[in-house]
Amino acid sequence: MSGPNYEPGPIHCKGAVFDDFRLTDHLPPSAAPGVIERDRLHMAARPGFNRKLLPLRIEPESGTVYSGGRYLLDTYEQAVAFCDWVANEFELDGVLILNRPDFVDVSAHVWHVLGAHDFKPLRSAQHVYRTEIWKLTGAGAGDRLAQLWPGLRDEAADAGRSALWFLYNDEKAEVSLVTIAERPAVYAAPTPDFLALRTLESARSQGAEWEREGWARKTFDRTHWVFTIWFPNTGRPDSAPALWPNSPPLPAPGDVAERSAA
Repeated sequence: MSGPNYEPGPIHCKGAVFDDFRLTDHLPPSAAPGVIERDRLHMAARPGFNRKLLPLRIEPESGTVYSGGRYLLDTYEQAVAFCDWVANEFELDGVLILNRPDFVDVSAHVWHVLGAHDFKPLRSAQHVYRTEIWKLTGAGAGDRLAQLWPGLRDEAADAGRSALWFLYNDEKAEVSLVTIAERPAVYAAPTPDFLALRTLESARSQGAEWEREGWARKTFDRTHWVFTIWFPNTGRPDSAPALWPNSPPLPAPGDVAERSAA
């Protein structure tokens, strides 16, 4: 059976999962890529797994580091099962992943996908992403969501975005946009690309009018680098590896593996 198609076009997934947390100083940065790669072997083998964008954000003023995951799965039911497995069953070295001392302020959410589209190649043009979440207010606010996707999709394409996900959590009455962009062609510095990060986070929000119209209130807005991109791990030798689209300068797994083998 052939795997998912990652060419530009509609993304045929119906479920999404968000994980967000703050990283502690427990895990040395040089060890993180190796740990991530081990986790990937298990997580990317789950039923319906389509992709994971693994985020990284470093606040320059405080040094606070944020990470987590943005996952797409084939069905909403698979997303629910995946989130439950991560929270209650995925254990390595005797510790559930979300209970590791590396993570604090952990949150996890499951979403229905109302629309998702790759405008540019996933493997080469998705370097930063912005997550916005709104709480729906007022009766009937959720009823209008299905009508919004075509306009949101076309607006993101016109703005030159790399991808857009439009999501809904009916239990919490929340709606989310995940807006993905590539870094500027002029980028060549041997330091993390803060220009791409700041450009996307300061861009006009596609949901700005929702707040002006009074039927949604923004509760979350954070932009991250894409540290890794995961593809399904089928267990076969030809399974697609994770990409590290911002490496260098962000750490890549190769150096860690070489030091461990030395």
